[in-house]
This record gives sequence, structure tokens and C-alpha cells, in this order.
Amino acid sequence: MAIHNNPTPLQLIRRLMVRTPMLRLALATVVGILMAEYLSVPPLAWLGVAVGLCVLLLVVEASIRHTVRKTLFPVLLWLIWMGMGAILPLLHAPADPFPTAVRTFSVRLCDTPRPTPKCYKSVAEVTSVDGHPSHGKVLLYIRQDSAAASLRYGDSLSIAARPQSPRNWRSDFDYRRYLRRKGILWQCYVPSDCWQTLAHDSTFSLLGWSKGIQLRMVGRIRQSDLTSRQQGIAEALLLGWRDDVDEATQQQFRDAGITHLLCVSGLHVGIVAWLAGAALFFLGRKRWQRVVKGIVQIGVVWLFVLLTGMAPSTLRAGVMFSLLLIGDMLQRQPNSLNNLCTSMLLLLLIKPMLLFDVGFQLSYAAVAGIVLLNQPLQQLLPHSSKWYLWLPQKAWQLICLSTSAQLATLPLVLYHFHQFPLYFLIANLTVVPFAGVLLASVLLMLLVGGGWATTLLRYELVAVDRLTRWISSLPHAMLTDIYCSLPVALIITALILNLTLLLYTYRKDDATV
Repeated sequence: MAIHNNPTPLQLIRRLMVRTPMLRLALATVVGILMAEYLSVPPLAWLGVAVGLCVLLLVVEASIRHTVRKTLFPVLLWLIWMGMGAILPLLHAPADPFPTAVRTFSVRLCDTPRPTPKCYKSVAEVTSVDGHPSHGKVLLYIRQDSAAASLRYGDSLSIAARPQSPRNWRSDFDYRRYLRRKGILWQCYVPSDCWQTLAHDSTFSLLGWSKGIQLRMVGRIRQSDLTSRQQGIAEALLLGWRDDVDEATQQQFRDAGITHLLCVSGLHVGIVAWLAGAALFFLGRKRWQRVVKGIVQIGVVWLFVLLTGMAPSTLRAGVMFSLLLIGDMLQRQPNSLNNLCTSMLLLLLIKPMLLFDVGFQLSYAAVAGIVLLNQPLQQLLPHSSKWYLWLPQKAWQLICLSTSAQLATLPLVLYHFHQFPLYFLIANLTVVPFAGVLLASVLLMLLVGGGWATTLLRYELVAVDRLTRWISSLPHAMLTDIYCSLPVALIITALILNLTLLLYTYRKDDATV
């Protein structure tokens, strides 16, 4: 008779909570932020709830028996943290720089202006309104001309135009709320004769230096012998600069299910960290060797973050992978999920509205899916040490890696984009493993300055283009117009969580009596 020692789902959840203490705090913070965003409760009420729970916690600690306290203490602590999470968005509420009618105002550009069909678009920090100091953000649309083309991050401008409240230009998308979550309450269309440069920022700042490096790298790629289409892909792949990627190329990558290659994020930072680790293959697993390897990898990761202009998505990935690498440096068996939750909690404490950023959601969902699902999926097939099974096993590992990330992000993709790439596995088995080679080739071209390095990169980009073009041309490559409301997305999430529990409770019956 077979012996079943498989853990129950409840035991698995309890074990997960015990081994991942930061998960409880992260979940409490997320719930608190959601409550503050969607429940119309005055700020003082949230503060009162948090203070009241703290007092109750002290009473429980001082007067209740140990057996009862052991149960109530974690619950009260979780509720307190949830109350603190509800206060966070109130502490980071965007300031209104234009409380009254405006004639002129001064701003400092917070980002490199990006071209649109008729304007240059940039977020700016308001410094004064009608000569009086002010504080807040505004989204500028500056009419394209030669003067606007020379604007850079950190430039100070004087503007004589009327700010407007953002309009919801789509019935199914609350654009005003989207901007408010980014700290922006106003936008302004600026004609060519309604602004002037007050000063070009000459003071050193790490962010300004990083964005300057990014622009110089973009300029060098534009001067290469690559075609304009290949230049756009190379800029997006290495620097996250998508302004030169035409819509046809973006649609081709979307249909192939690898549009994330054109957005520098966790995948690219992970590849860079892996390349740095692969270069240090001679280091073993002794503690000092792990520390040296981890320090080098973290340094390379943050050099890459600086190279990409310190974009928010790259910063998030840099923090996330840095904590994961630190965990690997300090522990023999690092708890990747706990480190992932730590990085998420840290970012939410600094900027709670990141929770509503689609890139933030997709990044953490994908990594969490890989951490939780990848290993149990791989164990569905037995491992073999036979040499002729090496390639099939590597293919199976890539399939499991891609499937785990795709499953974890499925509810978000359907809810936000209402579409799904049907042949994502083909692209993830062919193009994505090649992304590390592409990144290294772009860097090599920039270092060498052209010649054979450019030729090599051109052949690689031609191969990627032909492959993605073929995948996107397959029948029904992209399933579109998939209606997925929030309740449906939550149901899909629950089904995926149940599948995860099922995979962890599944065991082969090796022993019989």
C-alpha cells in the first residue's frame, strides 16, 4: 500500500508564512494601500485605527494569557501594519502647484523630453507661480521646434501658458487617476512663443549624469551603420529608449509575446547579473567567494541602471536583484521569496503609488511566479544525467521558466491589455535565451566603435527580426478583445494559486509496503 506524506494546502500556506515573514508585512501594506485608494475614509480615521490597534496590542501583551496572546499578537501586528499601509498614500499625496488662476510659472524638467508627433513631452517640477514659490508636478507638452529639441533634464523654464486638468480621453481608462498616482495633477500645452529657458542646469546630480550617459549612448547607436529599425531595437534593448522603435516593430514583438525585450526591466537586469556571475565562474560557494561574486554582480547591475538613465522600472529591478544577491551572499540557501517581498515592501514604503504601476505589477508577478512555480513544474519530469538528454532537459527548463512567468502575469495581462500572445513559448525558447548575446553585442559595438562588432550585431538583429516576424505571422498569433474585468482577473488568480498548491502537494509514490 502506498504511503502518502504529502502536505495539505493549509499546511503549505502556514509553512510559507512562517518561512517568509516579509510576505505578511508586504501583504498587509498592499491591503492598506488599496483600502486608502478605494475606500473614502478620512486620513485621521486611518491614523486613529492604527493608534488604537497599537494600544490594544500593548494591552494584549500585558494582560492576556500566553496561549491567547500567541494567537492575537500576530493578528494585531498585521492589522497595525495594514493601518500604516493605509496612511502611506496620504503622506505621499501629490501637492497642487496651481491653487488659483495662473499667468506665468517656472519649472525644472524632471526627465529627458520625449518626442510625440507634434510636441516634446516631459514631466516638470513647478518651482514658482506668478513669482511665488510653489511645489508640485505638471506634465508639459512643448511645441516642437529647434529650441525645444535642445531641452535636457534639469533645465529651468519660464512658461506663460494656462495649465489644465487632465481629461479622460477614453471611457475605459481613467487617465486623471493614472496621472494622480504618478504625482501629477495638471498638464499644460505650451506653444513655441510661450516659454523661454531660464538656465541650463550645470550642477552635478547622479540622475542628470545618468540621463546624459543614456543620451550619449543613444547618439552613438544612431551614428552606427545599422538600419534605423535595427538602431531602434538596439536602443530599446540596452537603454530602454523606445522613441526610435516604430509601431510596426512594437506590434511584431507584441504578437510574438516578447514585447518585454523592448522595455528594460527585470529580465535585462537579471541577464546582466547572470552575465557578471558567469564571468566569475571560477569562484566557488565558500562564503568569501559568494561575497566577492555578489559585490561584483551588484556593482555591474547598478552600472547598468545608470546606463539606462535610472528609469523607474530599472531602479525597481536593481533594488530587487540587489536584495536577492545580498541574500545569496549571506545565506547558503537564500529565501528568494522573502528577499523579493523585502524589496517590494521597501519600494512601497518609499513610493506607495508604485503598487498601481503596471510595470511594477508585472515585474513582481513574473519573478514571484518563477520563484514559486518554476521548480515544481520542472519536477513533473524526472531528471536524468544521460548526456543525450542534456538538450531536451535544458529546453524543458526554459519551457518551465517561461510558463511560470506567463502564468503568474496572465491575470494582469488580460485585465490591463485584454490580449494574449498564443505562441509565446516559441519566442521564449528561441529569442529570449538569445537576449544575453544581443545585450553583450550592443555593448561590444559601443566599446569597439563599429566595424566587425556592428556587422555581428546586424546579423543577430536580422535573425531576431525574421524569427519574430515569422512568429507574429502565424494564425491567431495574438488573441485580442479578451474581456477581463477585475472579478474575472481575481478568479483566474485564485485558480493559478490553487494550481501552485496542487503542484506542491503532488508527490510520486516512491515507497510501498
